[in-house]
Amino acid sequence: MWKWIRIPKGIALAAFLLPWMTVSCSNQKVAEASGFGLAFGRITAMGQASQAGNGASMNFWLILSLLAIAGGLFLLFTRGREAAKLVLGTSAAAFVLILVGTWRYSKEAILSEAAKSGGGSSDLDRAALSLIQIDWHFGYWLALLALIAAGVMAWLVMNGKEAEAEARMRALAAEATEKAKVAAAKASEAAKDAIEASKEKKDDEPPKG
Repeated sequence: MWKWIRIPKGIALAAFLLPWMTVSCSNQKVAEASGFGLAFGRITAMGQASQAGNGASMNFWLILSLLAIAGGLFLLFTRGREAAKLVLGTSAAAFVLILVGTWRYSKEAILSEAAKSGGGSSDLDRAALSLIQIDWHFGYWLALLALIAAGVMAWLVMNGKEAEAEARMRALAAEATEKAKVAAAKASEAAKDAIEASKEKKDDEPPKG
């Protein structure tokens, strides 16, 4: 299992290339960004918002999460199983850093920042904020799930439970394969019965004259 931890770690890193966030106002998309875009301040504005320029700043929390993921991958390629604790630590750190780094794009954080810069939040601010919709996409969730998977795998290695986990996974995979074969066989039989029934129906129909 130790060598397989590279897969979710690599997926977590690659997930930063995928779409992470879109911002909409009144159901119209005004901005979008990938994980790397959020980290390095490259948020793509669309429509009228694009005329105002980018202006996004770098997100050091997300940059630190990238470094934590890269550090974990480096340990996986250069160290043995004794580094399982460090790999678990880098996965947990990257997970937390992503959550902290993306909180700044939540409605609560935006309103808090507006209150600081404007000297207090008004009902107008809240009304405007209610029109804003922030959606988190596949890349964001994939990065978090991959880090959880890497952390769990590292924990199993660290506690000497990888053999038991691998045996259980093989058993589950074999059971799922067997169920899939049974389902495919039933579907094939159902399709044959449907074809036969269709042929019999056609044979029973009187000829058109």
